[in-house]
Formats: sequence, C-alpha cells, structure tokens
Amino acid sequence: MNVSTFIAKRYLFAKKSRNIINLISFISFFGLFVSAASLIIILSGFNGIQKYVEDMYGKHAADLYVKPLQGKTITKDHPIFQKIDNIKNIKYYTKVIEETALLKFEERWASATIKGIDSNVYRKEKWNSSIIDGSSELFFRGYPTIILGYGIQNQLQAPVDLNFLNEIKIYSLSKKKKISIQNKNTFNSKRLVFGGVFNINPDLDQTTALVDYNTANEIFEMNNNANYIEIFLEKSSDILEVKKSLEDHNKEFKISSHEESNQLIYAANDAEKWMVLAVLIFILMLSSFTIIASITMLIIDKKKDIKTLLSIGSDYNTIRNIFFKEGLFISLLGSITGLAIGLLICWLQINFQMIKLENAAIDYWPVLIKTQDIIMLIGILFSCGLIAAYLPSKILMNKLIKS
Repeated sequence: MNVSTFIAKRYLFAKKSRNIINLISFISFFGLFVSAASLIIILSGFNGIQKYVEDMYGKHAADLYVKPLQGKTITKDHPIFQKIDNIKNIKYYTKVIEETALLKFEERWASATIKGIDSNVYRKEKWNSSIIDGSSELFFRGYPTIILGYGIQNQLQAPVDLNFLNEIKIYSLSKKKKISIQNKNTFNSKRLVFGGVFNINPDLDQTTALVDYNTANEIFEMNNNANYIEIFLEKSSDILEVKKSLEDHNKEFKISSHEESNQLIYAANDAEKWMVLAVLIFILMLSSFTIIASITMLIIDKKKDIKTLLSIGSDYNTIRNIFFKEGLFISLLGSITGLAIGLLICWLQINFQMIKLENAAIDYWPVLIKTQDIIMLIGILFSCGLIAAYLPSKILMNKLIKS
C-alpha cells in the first residue's frame, strides 16, 4: 500500500476537526447510496414489467408473420409456400384465416375476430395453458368447437358445459352472394360447440375467438387460401436470417417479427424505462458532486498536514492523490453499498413478493435483475465518482495550497 492510499484511508474514517466536514461526507455517501440503490431497484422493476408485458403479448405468438402488401389473401398455390418449405431453420408454419363475424348465444350478440389456425400448430404452441374454462381442443367428439376470449364470453354470457354442448352461432358475409336487403341469404351461418375460454391479454380476450383452420375456411369461403402465414422457428436467433431469406424474392409481402408487429407496446416500455433512468442519473450526478464540497472542505481542514508532508519531501502529485483517492473511496463505498442493498431488495421481492398489487392482472410487482444493467450502473457510478473526485484534487488543489 503506497503512502497516498494509506493516508486517504485514514482520512476517510478519522474524525475531522470540523463536524461540518463529517456531515458533508456523510451526505455525499448517503446521496450515492440512495441513488445507486434506486437505480438498480427501478431498472429491475421496469425489466420485470417489460418481461411481463412481453410474456403476455408474446404468448403463443409466431416468430415471423407473412402478410400481403396488396389485397387480403395469399392464394393456396403461391410460390411463397414452397420457399418456406425449403428453409431448414423453420420448425413449422400455419396458414391463418382472420375475419370479422357476428356471434350469437341465445338472444345475445357479439362481434368478434375469428382466427382459424391449424389444429396441430395450435397443440404444439400449447394454447391449452391459456384455457381457463372448458376444453382446449378445437374439436369435441368430431364436432368443430369455438374457443372464446374471456371478454367475448362475458358479452354473450355463455356458460361452458360440454355435457349439454352449448352452441355458438356464427354469422359471416358470404363472398359468393350479392349484398341486398331483399336477399336473406347474404350471411353464412354455422353452429359451433362452445368449447372453452382463454385468457391471454386484454387485446385478444376482448376481440378474438379461435377455431380450426378448416372450420374458418368453410365459414368464410376462403377456398383454402389464407389472410396471412405464421412461421415458427427452431431458434429465435434465426429471425433476421429467415426474414432476409424470405424478403429477397418476395417483394409482395410484408414480413415482420412479433416485436415489429407490436412495436408500439415495446417502444412505450423502453421509452418509459430510459426516461426514468435519465432522471435518476441526473440525481446521481448531483449527489456525486457533493463529493467536491466534501474534498474541498477536507483540503482546507488538512492544510497543516499538507505543509508537513511537503516539508518532509512529499511532492504535489502524492498530495493530490491523497484527496483524489479520498473522493474515490467515498464514491465507491456509497455506490457499492447502495447497489448491494438494492440487489438485496430486488432478491427479496423476487422470492417473497413483498410489494403486492391491488386490482391488477398480476398479484405482485414483477422484478427482473439483468447482469448488463449491473455492469452499466457500475460504469455510470464509477464515472461520476471519478469526475467528482478529480475536480477538487486536480483543479482546486493548487489554489488552496498556495493561498
């Protein structure tokens, strides 16, 4: 241990001749402590909310969506299907029919978006994990079923009872018949067994009902065409590669990932997180610069010690390093202690859910600690402490010593 480090440590814990120096040093330490703890707690809290939203809106979502730029349908014999079949990274895909229809149960009506997907893909994506009532299957004893979102079931007030096979009647405009007031057969209608109820996120729960692709194909007279294609990959990391491969020869389609399709949701979360982080970093900078006052007061208090050190042969660099290291010690002590306490609070919330949420979709505040956030915060805290310790020791030192 060199002389400057030894003396800086002694100054850090030794009692000063003026109590105001102790007070300012404590304020510097406490400000950094609170700022560091707040940063990791709030960042981890935002990470938890972000992950919850991603899980809620990304559940059962495809990795890539292929949608036509013109018109509403992709024909069954389009070369895009052959292209998809030849890409090895693709695990499986499904043609999707998505149309608006009217649903009727007894005397109650509701408008819904009917989504028809392949039953095999439906099972592979484990939609059964989101079923809160009834059966998850798209067929019951050979009869096609309809799975309603929780909000639509509320509108129809339809009970799930597979013993009595409650039926939902679905009405859709016929593509083969002219729309006319006199023509009563403008609508196609079909009775489907009410199979179950899903609960995923507010957007889907309030608007969407699920049926098998073939059922939707019959109802909406799609002739085995699709409104769009959902693609599921072997590895999510292959999204950019597969997307580029599909875009190279298919300029008539918009090919987007799940995140791109829901860009507003994810962008809003990121914007909130970084705005709050910017405010907290500003507060951290203000807290860090109280170190300047603390070190300046300490230099004034230790003028006799400085003259003694100079008289026995110490150079200015050694003396500067004493107060520079003193500032670093205050900064590191406050920052590391704050980070440790913040991480402890996050760990307690993850394991014991101390902060509860009333009347919310989740019972407690979700928290997610990310290693890259800790590394980033250590870098920010160290940089602020370095600058705050440098200013008084390097710039003000000469003036104070020579005065």
